[in-house]
Amino acid sequence: MCTWTLVRSRQIKEFNERFLQQMLRNMNESIDPCEDFYGYACGKWSENYNDSDSYLDMPGYMEYKYNLQLLRVLKMEQKQGGIYEQLWAYYASCVDLTSPAINEFLHLLEGELQLEWPIFRSNQNATWRNESQFDWLGTLAKLRSYGLNGVFISQDANVRRDNGSHYVLMLAPQSAEATPFNEQSIQDLYLAFGLDKSSAKQLTAKLMQLEWRLGNLTLQSVNSSISSLVEYTLSQLQQRLPQLDWRHYLSNLLLERQPDEQLLLQVHSLNASYLQQLQLILGQSSNETICYYLMFKLIYALNTELPMSSEGDTKSQSMSCVQLLRGHMPLAIHYIYETHNYGKRRQQTDAALQQLQHKLRFEFERLLLENHLQLGKQEQAYVLEELHSLRLKIGNLPPHLTKQQLLEYYKQLQLRPNDFYGNTLQLLQFYNRREQQLLRNKPSVWSSQDYYQLAGVVERSSSPVKIFQNAVLVPQGYLQLPLFDVRLPMLHRHAQFGFILAHELQHAFDLFHIVYDARGNYNATGSEVLQHFDNFISCYSNAHNVPQLQLSESMADLVGLRLAFASYFDHKETVVASEQRPVGKFTAQQLFFINSVQFLCANMQQIGVAAGSQDVEHGMHNERVNRNWPHHEHFASTFNCTVGQAMYQPQTCRLW
Repeated sequence: MCTWTLVRSRQIKEFNERFLQQMLRNMNESIDPCEDFYGYACGKWSENYNDSDSYLDMPGYMEYKYNLQLLRVLKMEQKQGGIYEQLWAYYASCVDLTSPAINEFLHLLEGELQLEWPIFRSNQNATWRNESQFDWLGTLAKLRSYGLNGVFISQDANVRRDNGSHYVLMLAPQSAEATPFNEQSIQDLYLAFGLDKSSAKQLTAKLMQLEWRLGNLTLQSVNSSISSLVEYTLSQLQQRLPQLDWRHYLSNLLLERQPDEQLLLQVHSLNASYLQQLQLILGQSSNETICYYLMFKLIYALNTELPMSSEGDTKSQSMSCVQLLRGHMPLAIHYIYETHNYGKRRQQTDAALQQLQHKLRFEFERLLLENHLQLGKQEQAYVLEELHSLRLKIGNLPPHLTKQQLLEYYKQLQLRPNDFYGNTLQLLQFYNRREQQLLRNKPSVWSSQDYYQLAGVVERSSSPVKIFQNAVLVPQGYLQLPLFDVRLPMLHRHAQFGFILAHELQHAFDLFHIVYDARGNYNATGSEVLQHFDNFISCYSNAHNVPQLQLSESMADLVGLRLAFASYFDHKETVVASEQRPVGKFTAQQLFFINSVQFLCANMQQIGVAAGSQDVEHGMHNERVNRNWPHHEHFASTFNCTVGQAMYQPQTCRLW
């Protein structure tokens, strides 16, 4: 027993040394940490993680590693039948796709839509066969099942303000944030479909005119409407906003001949003026132009469902197909990863994470009771109730899920290994039908706390996220090296994953979530708490010129770093003597800050030139770190930063 303990101790020591050396290799010590802390902590990361075709930053590397693990399981189990057969069918159809063609989607949809897309008519000079009988509203409703949203009318499955467990359909004007058409791109698409240049130019002009008018209408709606959220039954909605046939729309959307007249609907900033102008604009456009408008919006949406590939680059296409599959069949993906990978270490890892979350929650409560914000007793109680009920959900998987339950869940799917386009449409429809089932508000197989139905774009990421049901969801893909391992010293657990968890914990109290209480209901007390944020917002805005969209993320960084640091260094039972000794020339506090940045390390040169790579909510990795980390009260003293240096923050901003 004694011998085993010594061997085990030596193994852990060697493991920790390897982890530390890897972290130190990512640094560029020629850079002054007080001038560019991100460059100092991450400056040589790209020399150690240099597969720039597969990833550009640490989050990308973690997704790449997770995708490789999933692919190994799929290849190993492809002949096992059942859910593995379905997963492999999609993957095989995707990876074998040689020349992705978006028009294949359009052909497959013609039967269900009962129309011929005008682009496919044999004689482009002839009148389009649906010109006099095009049901744009019914077509729009049917296309919702394939991911088209934010066109003419936006919709979403939302919850009632006073009952966060009751789902309703929310209707709003066309999204002002929708990607606008690019005139040259539209003309090029017409040419790619085989039209001559003259016809392509004429049709593009008509489409751009409609886009321009709808864009102006959307801007008018944003600028003039009072943001409101009103609930109506279907019969009330039809009476109050008769400009559209809502019964017809919902009949096609929900596949119900007679939609329930008592169905609850939320109307957000949608009024008679908007709908009257929408009808006027569409009435002055030909049915052909309206159909082309819907078609190209659908093409834009479906383009994200095609695997990224380049000639001869099978590796990138393979990884892209796994990434797409994660969004389409998340429950099955979570199941196979649990079965073949995470399940072996769940007990230890879950316990370590729950312990870490407990310490962070304790530290947050301590800050709250210091009452820097000068909250009233009712306001403090409001925040405390939400804090105490905040759950840590590790892996989005119902407990004790069986293979039979999984097959029952996916029984509607008939995926084939040689039908990528059909598979994709099936999966898109499957997801949207599952979302529509929420509107029935009937008990499902799993409670809302056991399994969260999330959008595909969320499921394709392993990044922890604060979700509306007052929980922090930690997908399994991040729960491995170099981000987390139960063998890591407590210092490094707190510095890296402790910060990640604390960042998400703060999101429960950010500018959006603070007005929703522990049960997910809108609560006026939350709005009162929000007023106490003004001093912080003023402090931070005076120090940094950042978009409003980044404010909640910056708050989460500042609070998260403070919680992670204090939950380790301010508690004697946490601080291990051996971890407090300097490592080379680095103090424990310096190692904490250096490690806290590692999950944001990136090839910034490549990211800077990569189109569309910027995260508009968080900002660029280097700017985010150099802007937010100096606000920690111990940062400047830890690295001996002085007045005049870039990382010296003369006035640190504190929230709680």
